[in-house]
Amino acid sequence: MCRFMAYHGPPIQLDELLYGPNHSIIQQSVNARERDEPLNGDGWGVGWYNPELTPEPGVYREVRPAWNDENMRRLSPLVETPLYFAHVRAASPGLAVHQLNCHPFPGGQHTLEDSRHRDPVEEGRQKLLFMHNGTLGAYGDVVRQLEHDLTQETYLGIRGTTDSEHAFALVQEKLGGAVPDPSVGDLALAVRESLGYLERLKHDVGRGGETTWANFCLTDGESVVATRYASPADATAQSLYVGEAGSFVSDGEFVATPDPGGNAATIIASEPLFENDRVWREVPRNHLVTVAPDGHVSLEPLALDVPAG
Repeated sequence: MCRFMAYHGPPIQLDELLYGPNHSIIQQSVNARERDEPLNGDGWGVGWYNPELTPEPGVYREVRPAWNDENMRRLSPLVETPLYFAHVRAASPGLAVHQLNCHPFPGGQHTLEDSRHRDPVEEGRQKLLFMHNGTLGAYGDVVRQLEHDLTQETYLGIRGTTDSEHAFALVQEKLGGAVPDPSVGDLALAVRESLGYLERLKHDVGRGGETTWANFCLTDGESVVATRYASPADATAQSLYVGEAGSFVSDGEFVATPDPGGNAATIIASEPLFENDRVWREVPRNHLVTVAPDGHVSLEPLALDVPAG
């Protein structure tokens, strides 16, 4: 399994949350507290947005462990952003430790050609980022059907071998014509429909009892959608938390600054980055979290249309 975090709020330097907290995502790469195996050393990545320059995210992915990456230590203080993702990977058995399999995954076909040559759907997909903590049940039995059901355009965007990137391809397909300018509701619906489809595939091949852990996290650079999901009913969900404060700043000891007027900054993380019960709340099992462009956070049950059992 893996660990991830997402930040949405006032512009912040990357290093503030990557390295500042006493249980930062870098620390979780070495010593995750809510996994049986504490190491997440099979690569890592960061994706961030600078909307003043471009709607597309910058993406940094590296095979070396997060705790041993000197390049990001030097780069991160120089980047200020209102939204970013970070992910440390523990590869599923049988899946390659390769840069293309590191999260977060950018959308579209990962091409760098002039944007004038893209159609509106491809242009919209290029703005997306996705990451995943977990594994898809019966993936080896359903992946060929999943790939068959994708359009050629979507399928060509898959460059690695993970179940996570295949799930992201499905999310992009479900977004359909909404992808050029999706609302937070559009993103949430695409994630919900994708999970339902994957669960139905699992049942179709007679593997409904296989465990699925699907803590997904998706953004278009303005909104964020995340899930904490596990099936079947007796499967324990992977951990997920939401932290809300006026801002998150590091000044020697990492602190969160409460905002009496509201919660302007939000972190979604596999594990709390620091201790503060006023800031963090656990996401209930089989729930969906949304963060709207204005910062409004909501949690709702993730009810899927799937066969029983």
